[in-house]
Amino acid sequence: MNTPTIGDRHRGRAAAAAAFVAALACAGLGLGAPSAAADTVSVSYTCTGPGAPSDVQSLQVTVTAPASVPQGGTADLTVEASTQLKVPISVPAQAVTGELDLTLGGAASGTVTATGFTNPDPVPSGSGVTLTGGTASVKLDNAGTTTFSPGTAKVHVFGVTVECAVSGSAPVAASTQVTGG
Repeated sequence: MNTPTIGDRHRGRAAAAAAFVAALACAGLGLGAPSAAADTVSVSYTCTGPGAPSDVQSLQVTVTAPASVPQGGTADLTVEASTQLKVPISVPAQAVTGELDLTLGGAASGTVTATGFTNPDPVPSGSGVTLTGGTASVKLDNAGTTTFSPGTAKVHVFGVTVECAVSGSAPVAASTQVTGG
């Protein structure tokens, strides 16, 4: 019968520690912030204002939200919106700006407004427009799943503001799990 020696025990602990470290490394350290989730949804809008289209328009809206935050923590959101509606003239970079309300659901209620949207590049005549750089932050006080759905939008171009309201209902674009503690 073999009796373990102090050296054998030390090697066993070292091997166990190495396996633990390797498991953490393979899991991506699993101790950092949870990854963000992004989803693109199609939302129908009716718009009013000078030059606004008379029929219902579809916007593709992408909301990126953290997978989870602790109760009482802040969810930092990024938002992008694009349309297939073609612009009749060339639009210089950063000539279009906008805001988009996000409706909170699930464990939260109310709205938060994403601001800072713009077209980072020139948009040639006959092309669709994509606005990026929209951001919003919201404190989430209730444990559970909070959802984010696109709401009212405002677009500003060449000194004109077009306001757009959701036609029908908007789907959930992202969600964040708020963990109690």
